[in-house]
Amino acid sequence: MKNRSYVALLLGSSMLAGVTGVAGQAAAQSASTGGGSTIETVVVTATKRVESVKNIPMSITVLGQDQLNNLNARTYEDFAAQVPGMSVTDSSPTHPELILEGINSGGDGSLVGTYIDDTPYGSSNALANGVDTAPNLDTYDMQRIEVLRGPQGTLYGAGAEGGVIRFVTNAPDTDGFADSFELGAMAMDHGGMGASARGMVNFALTDDLAIRIEGFDQRTPGYISDPNLKLSNDNDLRSFGGRASLLYRPTNKITVRLNVMQQQLDSGNDSAQDESLLPGGKFVPLFGNYEQQRMVLQPAGTRYYLYNATVNWDFDWATLTSASSYGILHDYTFTDDTGLTGGALSVQGFLHQDKFTQEVRLASDSGQGPVDWLAGFYYTLEDSSLHQDYVTTFRGTPLGSLQLDSMYYEEAGFANATYHILPSFEISVGGRYAHDGQTAFEFGDLIGTPDQGGSSENAFTWSTEAEYHVDDQTNVYARVATGFRPGGPNALPPAAAGVVPTMYHSDSLIDYQIGAKSDLLDGRLSFDADVFYINWKDIQLLTVYDVPSGPGAGQYGIDDNGGTARSDGAEANVVWTPLDRLTLDFNGAYTQAQLTSNTDPIYVGGVTGNSLPYTPKWSSTLTGDYHFLSVGDWTPFVGATWHYVGTRESGFTPDADVLEGLLPANLYEHQYALPSYNTLDLRAGLEWSRWSIEVYAKNLTDAKGITAFSPVGSSAASANANAPGGAPSAAIIAPRIVGIVLRGSF
Repeated sequence: MKNRSYVALLLGSSMLAGVTGVAGQAAAQSASTGGGSTIETVVVTATKRVESVKNIPMSITVLGQDQLNNLNARTYEDFAAQVPGMSVTDSSPTHPELILEGINSGGDGSLVGTYIDDTPYGSSNALANGVDTAPNLDTYDMQRIEVLRGPQGTLYGAGAEGGVIRFVTNAPDTDGFADSFELGAMAMDHGGMGASARGMVNFALTDDLAIRIEGFDQRTPGYISDPNLKLSNDNDLRSFGGRASLLYRPTNKITVRLNVMQQQLDSGNDSAQDESLLPGGKFVPLFGNYEQQRMVLQPAGTRYYLYNATVNWDFDWATLTSASSYGILHDYTFTDDTGLTGGALSVQGFLHQDKFTQEVRLASDSGQGPVDWLAGFYYTLEDSSLHQDYVTTFRGTPLGSLQLDSMYYEEAGFANATYHILPSFEISVGGRYAHDGQTAFEFGDLIGTPDQGGSSENAFTWSTEAEYHVDDQTNVYARVATGFRPGGPNALPPAAAGVVPTMYHSDSLIDYQIGAKSDLLDGRLSFDADVFYINWKDIQLLTVYDVPSGPGAGQYGIDDNGGTARSDGAEANVVWTPLDRLTLDFNGAYTQAQLTSNTDPIYVGGVTGNSLPYTPKWSSTLTGDYHFLSVGDWTPFVGATWHYVGTRESGFTPDADVLEGLLPANLYEHQYALPSYNTLDLRAGLEWSRWSIEVYAKNLTDAKGITAFSPVGSSAASANANAPGGAPSAAIIAPRIVGIVLRGSF
């Protein structure tokens, strides 16, 4: 009989994993409003001080508000194509898994940090499934999105091994009243109809006090059908919420900003199509395109809440910043696991997390001397509760329960300094020392005696950069940086604590990067390119620990450390305005990411040379936008985006799937190749005065890209002679969407 901790792993992985087991200079062309031909320089706060993105020696992509609107990009799935080396793996937008530069292993801890202004959101704790709790925020009225690729351990700390995504919101404007709105409708092939409404109002209450409020509601149609349940288009999605911000300037030196955010996402079912797995790793639809069979639907949803207070105090020689925040996450999933449980049982799960964060930093004013410096302190406390039940219907009477309570805290000090040795040459160094601790307590009638564990670790991360300004238009740089993901405890019974690893340690990586950024042709051409080489060690993995005999005999599902991996490649972004009012934007990435040592073959399955999961070797995007000459007050525009995703490999397949009879030996592969695909988006519209109307098509060619794949299905309802143990599952991107959107202000 399997040990109770193995049951916990079964519940956690089946419930929450679903089917998963640029070097770009920010640029916006002024022709987006109908005229001009030069590329504007974008200012960002990625380094926690205001700087031109061209002068930051690291690979950053910035997506501005106009670009997000133009592309109708409201989710990770919408804008990932604009970021070189970024992938999103999910079976539902409610639980996205983010990948930058190939750093992905299939563990439960977060590898990409997510920030909303100065506030980290999402879990640093693998025991609370940090890998898929990044907020999939609606981007309406966002000032910009900054994507920092590569480890950001110095300024952003734990959970930022692969990089950081920062959502920068628009601050309230004290100059007066402002408003905007957006109304949309859409129709989806193989699906139904959807609609959206978004709006913003800004009130200047006094010369030093203003408030800004945004709200949004979008209903996206589904496209997966289940003839067995007589349901169609059941993976529809609703995104609803808003933000409010208050800005107060009591003096010309002090700024106080209060922010509140709330968003909910609810999906009626996952986006998986049942497959038939054939010899050689080939698979075809088992029933039909966009079809699955389940005993029950598999809804999932999440609730984001964030409260933040940020104070900036300008001392003339330096600025003191205090950012205090309190975040709440509610999360639910429901999985048809009749194929694993051997009866009409499914698993429902509820995750609740409270997170308090405080950061205080002091940054020198730029240009006050040969050295720019920044120093700060960071503290966070996370309380998480993951509850799971065996049930026959969603929110039904539990037939067996399990709960894992965990607490994570981290305290860190960090500093960074840039020395301007010459007007054309500068070097930067930074470091961060962090201490974290965790506790875990697991209980429920499925295990009897409670399990528990604890851990404590210290980590030091550092970075160094050198930048040379060839001239006013061109910079070259070199960067070496490290990052880490915190370890944690394994909740174990007393009898196993002496023979099973009681904790998993932090993993870490080091990234070597060389790049160049330049503006050419009198501002008509900009490019940003880099090459990188990453070494990753002590990789965190989910596995099972066997104890064959003795008091602690059994199998234990645990987090553990594996071996090493490497990711190297090149990224580039080029923006060109060959003609007035025409902008061409190309980005591409080549990434070779693979294991350099074996994992546990029985319960993990990866071997040396296997690709890191869901990372295409080649990917690229070409976007073109053209504004015609105005006719009176009317300015027509057209645009197109082509996106290519190369062949990727699925997650690692453990030998245990064969040993336990879930997968026949003749169908077994360490990984399964996912075919490449292309998508094409088109758009056209009119701008006049403060209004615009746009008609668009996404995935015009109706490509069936796969974002995630599992060779072993969990649903007994979809099992047949061609799919032993349950049908394999492939998460499919949304098919062709045609829509219309009206934007304006009064």
